[in-house]
Parts: sequence; C-alpha cells; structure tokens
Amino acid sequence: METFNKPLVTIATSMYNVEKYVAQNIESLISQTYNNLEIILVDDGSPDNSGKIADEYALKDNRIKVIHQHNQGFGGGRNAAINIATGDYIAFVDADDTICPDFVEYMLHLIMSSGADMAISKNCFTTLDKTQVNEETVEIYSPERAVTEFFYPYIRLGAWNKMYNMTFMRKHRLKFVPELKTGEGLEFITRVASLANKIVVGNRKVYVYRLDNAGSATTKANVERQGKGSLETMKYIGEHLEIKSPEIKSAYNWHLWNCYRYCLRQIVDSGTKKQYKDLYVECKRYLRRHSWNIIFSDVKIRLKIEAFVVFISPIFYVHLQIAKKKHILKK
Repeated sequence: METFNKPLVTIATSMYNVEKYVAQNIESLISQTYNNLEIILVDDGSPDNSGKIADEYALKDNRIKVIHQHNQGFGGGRNAAINIATGDYIAFVDADDTICPDFVEYMLHLIMSSGADMAISKNCFTTLDKTQVNEETVEIYSPERAVTEFFYPYIRLGAWNKMYNMTFMRKHRLKFVPELKTGEGLEFITRVASLANKIVVGNRKVYVYRLDNAGSATTKANVERQGKGSLETMKYIGEHLEIKSPEIKSAYNWHLWNCYRYCLRQIVDSGTKKQYKDLYVECKRYLRRHSWNIIFSDVKIRLKIEAFVVFISPIFYVHLQIAKKKHILKK
C-alpha cells in the first residue's frame, strides 16, 4: 500500500507480565488494514518473557520499536512511548487486549474528517460481548460534555480505544502522571479532553477488551493500589481540573463517591477489614452520607437505584458486585 502523504500513526503498548497475551496483542497491531504505522512496545521491566517476545517481533517487522526499561508502571511505560513517538497521531493499546484489523483506519478517519484533537469509540468488544453495533453514529462532543461523560462513566475509561493528535499533545506537553497508582488513564483523558478543541465520538466496536485476565491489576483485589489509589487519583484530578462547571462538578462528585464504593469492595474482597479498619469505616460513612446527593442529582435512573441500595446497605451492595465479578471471570 502506498504510504506517500499518508499520516504516520503510532500505536503504543506497555507490557508487564503479559507473556500469555502479548503475541496475540502484537499480531493485532501488525495486521492493521492501515499500514503506515510506528509500533512502540515498551517492556516495562517485565520479569517474564514479554520483552523477549517483543524483540522477536521487532526482528520480523521494521515498523516495531522496542524499549526496555525498569518498571515505572502504566503511566511511565506510556510516557516512554510518547517520548520517542514520531507519528502524527497516537493510540494506546493495553498489552492483554487486541484491536480489530480496521481499528487504526476507523479511528484515523474519525479524527481527520472532524479535525478534532481526540477521537473516541465509545463501545468495544469484550471476551463476553462479540456483537457489533447495528448502526454507526458519529457525534462531536465539547470538552465539558466529554469530561462529564468520562466521570459518570458513560464512556469506557482508560487511554485505550481512543486516538490523539500528536501536534496537540506536544503543544500542551501531555503525558501521564507516573506517580498515580491507578486511574492514570482517567486522569489523562480528562486532562486531554478539557484542553481539546473538540472530541469526535464514534460507536463502532474496533477494540477488544479482555475480561478474563486473572492477573490483571483491575481483576485482583488490592486495597493499596486499587482502593486507596483510586481515591488519591480522584483527589489529584479534582485539584487539577481545567474546567469546573456545575455539570462537571456533579459528575466528579459521583465518581468520587463511586471510588469510595470501589475502595470498600477492595477491602471486603481481599478480606482485610481488620487491617484497614479506619478506612473501612470511612468508606461506609462517606457512601451513606452522600448517597442522597446522588439520588437527587441529574443522573440516569440506574445510578439512582444503585445509590439507594448503597444507602440501605453498602456492604450488601459490594457483595453483589464481588459476586458479579466472580461470575464474569468464571464465564
């Protein structure tokens, strides 16, 4: 395929302990219908064979660049890719996920045809949901609407399933905050969206999100990283928000409330109630105290119902969530 005058697209993947999935991930990157690609694979100090597998692929495809570094977490791994990226646009793919053959072609069409600084596909395939949307739609979001939708979240969180204009990224020196233990993707996309001229949103599924990775950080209960980390990230986001409209503030408050719910779930799921006694009590109190604010706010009825159940019994609700997670993993 002729690449003259075709934009160069960078695809970045940061790898850590994913040797079981990394070959499938890389195969999906090199098999894109759009081939003017720069593929950056970051071996983020992985103790398994992830880095070795990446090197083997680099020998077979000259579009692949491999970085080996000491472990710096998701944010540090992606930043390493941003530092050397030469593409006109960039997309991030989690190392245990895959992308459909037309991912780059679809996302590039969205961002170039709209002139937006950021493109999103609000839907994705999962290991349980393999049905494509019936009808494609394309919308233009304002920064305020995009940030609001991220917080609720009506659009899947994470830096993945999106594409970013690199001229815009360099202008604002946009990178991930490596100090954050979790939720670095949410912090990144809310900051990007708040600075963007506009955000183009399609609904076609072109990304495959893995739900059955038992070793995933979001699958295993971890109070320090996932529980306390999510609260720390939300407080960081609140202190650095570029836009602070009433709509965004309301959405932010809901997400912070939800992080307390998530933190409580981590404590219960990991069986560390005694170890985190004070945090356990704080989470229950916060959830009950703020549930009525959620119930009487302008949110979807599903969220109101969830808030009412949490108000009645936060512990009962998190047990339901734990059972749901186990059911998904079992399937």
